[in-house]
Amino acid sequence: MDKVLSRETKISIVILVFGFLAIGVYWFSGERAGYTLDSERIVLPKDAKEKNESLQEVQEYLEDLKKHKGLLPLENVELDEKAKRVQDFLLKNREFLKDTRNTKGQIEHNDMMSIRPAIVSVLSDRSKSICQKNPCYQAVKYNYVTNTTTRAIVDAEQMQLLELKHFKDMQPDISLRLKKIAQAIALNAPEVKKELGEAPSIKEMSMANVRGSLNNSPCENKEHLCVAPTFSYHDKAEALWAIVDLTDLKLTAAKWAGLGKTATPACISERSLQNREIMENYCQKDTVHEEDGWKLAYRITGSDGLEVVDAIFKGEAVLKSAKIVDWHVAYEGKGSVSEQENVVLAGRQVEFVSEEDKFLFGYNDAMGCPMFSTSVVLPFNAPRVFPLKQEGKKVGFYLLQDYRNPKWPMACNYRYENRFEFYNDGSFRVVGVNIGRGCGEKAIYRPVMRIDMALNNESFYKYSGTWDKWLTEGVDLQSEAKVYAENKYLYKIQGAKQKGYYVEPNRGQFNDGSRGDNARVFVTRFKEDEGDLDLLTLGSCCKLDEDGVERYLETRENIEGQDLVFWYVPKIQNDARAGQEYCWADTVLEDGRLVVKEFPCSVGPKFVPIK
Repeated sequence: MDKVLSRETKISIVILVFGFLAIGVYWFSGERAGYTLDSERIVLPKDAKEKNESLQEVQEYLEDLKKHKGLLPLENVELDEKAKRVQDFLLKNREFLKDTRNTKGQIEHNDMMSIRPAIVSVLSDRSKSICQKNPCYQAVKYNYVTNTTTRAIVDAEQMQLLELKHFKDMQPDISLRLKKIAQAIALNAPEVKKELGEAPSIKEMSMANVRGSLNNSPCENKEHLCVAPTFSYHDKAEALWAIVDLTDLKLTAAKWAGLGKTATPACISERSLQNREIMENYCQKDTVHEEDGWKLAYRITGSDGLEVVDAIFKGEAVLKSAKIVDWHVAYEGKGSVSEQENVVLAGRQVEFVSEEDKFLFGYNDAMGCPMFSTSVVLPFNAPRVFPLKQEGKKVGFYLLQDYRNPKWPMACNYRYENRFEFYNDGSFRVVGVNIGRGCGEKAIYRPVMRIDMALNNESFYKYSGTWDKWLTEGVDLQSEAKVYAENKYLYKIQGAKQKGYYVEPNRGQFNDGSRGDNARVFVTRFKEDEGDLDLLTLGSCCKLDEDGVERYLETRENIEGQDLVFWYVPKIQNDARAGQEYCWADTVLEDGRLVVKEFPCSVGPKFVPIK
């Protein structure tokens, strides 16, 4: 160890002594195999912006920014021939370029992030009719100054701008060029080298294109565009997370976190994503299924997982859309402090909070198509339909889509399932399944479910001994409920002629091993740009009282007799204790063979017809 400690190292030691991490997280508590509390440490680098500008990748990027005033285009390596023509068209299109300068005419930094064939889930009805005849592309750019993402749909045959949407305070998946810049910053950061004891290899790195968050820094609340390259060491059961701020082009912090005990799993060599077949059959068009009185369509979206659309039961419309738009993943620690220290991080005073849970950083996972998407949790195979049975009797069917990181079940890899159950009595259930493994033994997962019913002139009610109608948009906590109708139902949505559905939250009664949802529920008035088409990542991964849907409640609009959207966000704690595993996966030695053990957690509400 150096005899002379840097100021940042001193700060880290002070924080360690008090057992509390000052940038918004408490130290992980409890005993875990493979590492101790001392291994859970934070590294706060000095301002690294100037030294990073000497990196070739960063230097070339900054030079190109000066050359391309207002909007940095994608390099040809990321574009096919049609995409190149679309980019040339958009670089001259006034409407698309409008927000590259402010009202004073000053240039605002914008990057083109992707230009890919448009998939059906991002197209309006008008665009669908055009794009069935002509090839269409979706182009995404990001404004670093206003923190706004813009998505354009272009008819690549006629070179016409069909749609232009702006998403304020939302960020897109990053370009290949930015991914390489994030890798270069993490690989060359002296703090990372010092922590690892050697210069790291790019082969040891994953998650370089996955957006990350860091409390008490510009990355908090996604004010800056940040990603989290991760170096995983399974033999030591720990990983080093490098939070890279792409807005300021620097390493914001590095954090050691435990992975939990693990064996080195065998790679699943036989699995194949069959990318092109999935794209052609499930991403670029809808698939129709009819069974047990139901008729519905489904598709794989660009970033909102599997979506069920236009579901009808025995001739009556039930669902316009149901999907899981995000999985928020946060890593937890606990502790307390007896006094405050003056610590400043990224120009902001760090706040010490005693006896309160805090979350340092995590991921917002998006599930998407295997091509033309930078989502890292990809479809493992095509959607499949299975019989739904209870006590050996068929009671309906379910639709299943399996999403996995390529190296699951190794640590810092994730696996989710989208499951939609349809019963022959007209009931249905939207289910999110998490099969771990993630990056640590203490994680909280929050899938964001969006359900848009098709009942016409809808009204929403909550049960509190009587059915109370909501007149405006609102939010509710399942955990605060004291009574349920028929000991099952907490909410109901009714449409014209009193037809509708009870909502039965999951409390562990569905015989799937669940420990309950502890969900936050939102009801909003339908708006197309609030998730009807592919939705960019919502909210923060790590603020457990903010799910991202809150942005749609700002005006608290009237909802009585309107087209409503029901949002359901479970909150799940994983568990790696022997015999208590939940939201977890591990590879163990059994009869001389390495076997993957799965411990899934299933969440989601059931919708039951009102008789």
